Amino acid sequence: MSIFNRKIKKKHIEQFGLKIAELLESEMPQIKTAIGLSKIYGIGFMYEPIGIYVSRGYNPKEFEIINRNHKTRYNLTGISVFNKKENEFQPIKLYYQSDGLTEIEIDNPEYFHKTFDLNQIQKNQIELEHLKMENPDQKTAEKILKSLSQEQIELLELDYTFEIEFDEKLFYTILDMEDGNYIAVDKKGKVYRLNHDHEEMVKLIADKPTEFFKIYNGKKSELENIMYE
Repeated sequence: MSIFNRKIKKKHIEQFGLKIAELLESEMPQIKTAIGLSKIYGIGFMYEPIGIYVSRGYNPKEFEIINRNHKTRYNLTGISVFNKKENEFQPIKLYYQSDGLTEIEIDNPEYFHKTFDLNQIQKNQIELEHLKMENPDQKTAEKILKSLSQEQIELLELDYTFEIEFDEKLFYTILDMEDGNYIAVDKKGKVYRLNHDHEEMVKLIADKPTEFFKIYNGKKSELENIMYE
């Protein structure tokens, strides 16, 4: 096979995604930030719709940042790429998840880099179609915390809940202490403080969710001493 007929590789997508991020940096700096937090593990080809799928991964620390600051899903339009065969710029539809480029809708996706000059990109009127962000870990946490009142639930941060595994046990974050540490519950409803810098990283602080509210009334400062006990 001629080298000129080779299919697109992930390095092409990495470079393409970075160029778009730089083009949008003034209005959407979070896209470039997300690139520094993630790694592209591979690419695949979609057929409904036709396009390229980008598989991304994160290290644990970076995932915590993504989960806290980049909970997004949206279609982005307003980017055009130069079509070498048609000798003109052609608009393309892009899909972002967690502010990372995840899908590119394009015909003949295997040879995207042959049809288009990926170094010639134009920014037009940028429009975002925000999509509902589903969080299955939030649903799990809500079931665990069903004994709480609505007022108590609203004092927690369940929109940003994610699952943490430690010593083969699962925890679901309910408060982010904003220093890489968390308050979390297990599947039985027991409440723990998780401190990655402490000798005892996982410590039980309440046997059930309602008891936790005897030491917490909405101010995280009330929990500072507990985090380091």
